[in-house]
Amino acid sequence: MLPFGFPTAANFKYGYSNQANFGVEHDFGNNFSVSLQYNFNGGRRLNRPINANTSIGSILVQNWYNAMTDPSVTPAQKADFFNNPLAVDIAGVNPIVAAKCGSAACGAYIPPALVSFFRPSGFNATLQYYAPPQVNGLAQEVLNYYHLGYGSQVIPFSDMVANYSSGTSDYNAFTVNATRRFSGHWEMLASYTWGHSIDDSTDLQATLEPQDNFHPNLDRSNSLFDLRQRFVFSAVYQSNSQGSGFKGALLSNWTVVPIIEAASGRPFNIVTGFDQNFDFSSGTDRPMTVHAGQTDSCGDVAAPSKYSPTGYLIPTCFADALVTGQVPVLIGNLARNAGTKPVTVFNDLRIARSFKIRERAQLQGIMDIFNVINKFNVADVNPIWNSAGTPTAAYDPRQFQFALRLTW
Repeated sequence: MLPFGFPTAANFKYGYSNQANFGVEHDFGNNFSVSLQYNFNGGRRLNRPINANTSIGSILVQNWYNAMTDPSVTPAQKADFFNNPLAVDIAGVNPIVAAKCGSAACGAYIPPALVSFFRPSGFNATLQYYAPPQVNGLAQEVLNYYHLGYGSQVIPFSDMVANYSSGTSDYNAFTVNATRRFSGHWEMLASYTWGHSIDDSTDLQATLEPQDNFHPNLDRSNSLFDLRQRFVFSAVYQSNSQGSGFKGALLSNWTVVPIIEAASGRPFNIVTGFDQNFDFSSGTDRPMTVHAGQTDSCGDVAAPSKYSPTGYLIPTCFADALVTGQVPVLIGNLARNAGTKPVTVFNDLRIARSFKIRERAQLQGIMDIFNVINKFNVADVNPIWNSAGTPTAAYDPRQFQFALRLTW
């Protein structure tokens, strides 16, 4: 087994942020005011994990294709590694492929484990000395052909997910606040925010690599916590004393506090759920955008999706090489965090009344109602390509809470 590590890039630098805001406020009289505010926050040199020694999936599939199309390989051998390019366990040269490009190396195939699954670090030192000389020589020829050869230098490492400081983020927001200061028994605050957060690095604790470790900037997209629109309304009404008699007994000392929040859905990442690009990481592989009716050699059929620009999604398929004669694209072209969860509406209400007990004692009855209208608010969804967006978790339904508070 190859050793692994969690290093830090040589040019790693700690992150920083640029912040700017501008606001104006106007008082319209009668305790009512409106404020407008713009906010910007730009993160730079953010921590971003990138696999510095990832396997090269396109070469893995080319190696598999050379073996699968070699007339000298027996049907039994082909059946052993038909469904998995990592399972090629023989070495040789496909003369047909080699003749097309004029080099034996481009038609060669070898056990991928011998060269650390075509990682830039080269040979697997734990295996190379046990391989027959002709296989070892063929492996070196393949590495040289793909510009991965390191001569006698051996770097026996597996995946090397390093901390880089190349991540960036940008947040822009415009907020409108309408405020009424307390008078005449009531006050209120209404706030609307339009915001947009874009990044290629979520936070310092993020451990997920980009889909394509060789082109990590392609992962720049809407942040997972991007909240495009949010409206919040809150108010407090206190009846205080309403006089004596029946009216006073019925309407005095009530407090009513409503809180309403409506927000657009947050993004989520749509993934295939398996390692389609052979970088030994299945958590970030995304599907391709395709049209209705498309199928592939892996048995997948295009699934309808409202998150696809073309209306349908399908994973990439390495086995398409046997149909087209060339290595297919293994990196899905659907943008990171392309899905959007449903809108949420939270609505809570507090109703309380105070009763005076003697001169210095007071008893207050409180009723809190959470999710008054009992709306089904989706908390999480399925991220898998052919079921993306299906709810898997929900926030709490309507709930009641009662309390008594005695003060003296």
